[in-house]
Amino acid sequence: MYLKLVLTTFFWGGTFVAARFAVREAPPFFAASCRFIIASLVLIPLAAWQSRREGRRFPVPTDLRQLAGLFSLGLTGVFLYNAVFFTGLKLTSASNGALIVAINPLLTAILSALWLRERVRASQAAGLLLSLLGVALVIARGSLAVVTSFAFNRGDLIMLGAPLCWALYSILGKKVLARFTPLAATSYAALFGAALLVPAAFLEHAATGGPPPGFSWMGWLAILQLALLGTVVGFVWWYQGVQQIGTARAAAFVNLVPLFGAVLAALVLGERMVGTQIWGGLLVVLGVYWGSRQPARTAPGGAAAGLALGGER
Repeated sequence: MYLKLVLTTFFWGGTFVAARFAVREAPPFFAASCRFIIASLVLIPLAAWQSRREGRRFPVPTDLRQLAGLFSLGLTGVFLYNAVFFTGLKLTSASNGALIVAINPLLTAILSALWLRERVRASQAAGLLLSLLGVALVIARGSLAVVTSFAFNRGDLIMLGAPLCWALYSILGKKVLARFTPLAATSYAALFGAALLVPAAFLEHAATGGPPPGFSWMGWLAILQLALLGTVVGFVWWYQGVQQIGTARAAAFVNLVPLFGAVLAALVLGERMVGTQIWGGLLVVLGVYWGSRQPARTAPGGAAAGLALGGER
């Protein structure tokens, strides 16, 4: 099981490289649409199969509130997240993207505590500040002149929206999980997200013009990695790990995502890590680890597991 969790974070780290590769060949909304159309076609039958195996009917929303809850997941965790994810990676490096998005779990914990009126632990606040310092170091490239002249890379600034979208998605998902299994909720989120991304892709093409977008066989391999390994396989293996070793212990593996993302970006894309990225990444990972530590009185597996769409890592 530990190997599966490591491989899951490896797949999630690879999504930054795959997305960077995909947007070299096609516009962001088209690439995101392809990803989640494929993911939906796999996730929905998988969720239906799980329901049958457990002797239950596939859960469907019974009122407008449940439908709105599922739609909100598709809006925040799929449509908005992938809008900034793919657009940001078109303008910045995969390694920078992985390091910036690494504050996902800690920002989610902080906003969840504020939104749900839970107490924010001092370690969470300190960890968030440390992680934000690391992100600032990465974005500013260690240069005070970049800060004073506000000469930030646009892609880095856009990528800052990804952790916020994921935090909103995770918070909204806590209410949805009271009625739907994680796999069913993620299936609906992928479906609604794809339904929003496809019209956006048509508008994107109408605005930019040119021939219809498409991928080479390497581009399609990148999309399949995003859809199947980063989303479907990553989701299933992640929840298997949560069920077997508990949420708190499984969450520690998330710290491997920026490491794998940066290493794969260097190996596959030829991106070179500079000192500010290394030091900034260390601060991000240290801050996430410090702020995500569970109090001694919290039993393993006692926390809510949340939702995972992969890449979203």
